[in-house]
Amino acid sequence: AQTWKLDAEDWQPTNPYGTTGEAGTATTKVPVSVNLTGLKSWPNIPELARASGIGTYTTTFSLPSSWNNGKFGADLDLGQVTDTFTMKVNGTVVPIDQITGHVELGSFLKAGKNTLEVTVATTLNNRLFALDTAVAGRGVIQNYGLIGPVILTPYAQAVVWEVKK
Repeated sequence: AQTWKLDAEDWQPTNPYGTTGEAGTATTKVPVSVNLTGLKSWPNIPELARASGIGTYTTTFSLPSSWNNGKFGADLDLGQVTDTFTMKVNGTVVPIDQITGHVELGSFLKAGKNTLEVTVATTLNNRLFALDTAVAGRGVIQNYGLIGPVILTPYAQAVVWEVKK
């Protein structure tokens, strides 16, 4: 299984839950870092079981020295991602379909070590579940995060047929 580092912010109320006015909007963002062997939803990660916020997943992978962007491509499928997300490859923001989690990555990759970073923003449901009996009474815990499976499929490109003029 691929290893991932997850750096998250667990968004919690700074003041007691139910505080009104401006003080009721104050938020403390508690940093949480975990190393994962394989991906799973936040409720299945003890440090994030009732957390809500933002999490950045980072992993690295290598491509052979023969990798050449002109002849090779790569298809990336993030699998299940809940909720909204952004992605970087080797530090460059890569536009990715928010519905399918699918993108052609060939031009963003290089021979040797590559870094993939996916940042996921959650709803506040799971934090509210821990704080509010009305929310807990609904019995709905959301499976936040990058759940995957994340599949990178490199491929070679070749001219199969060419029309000569």
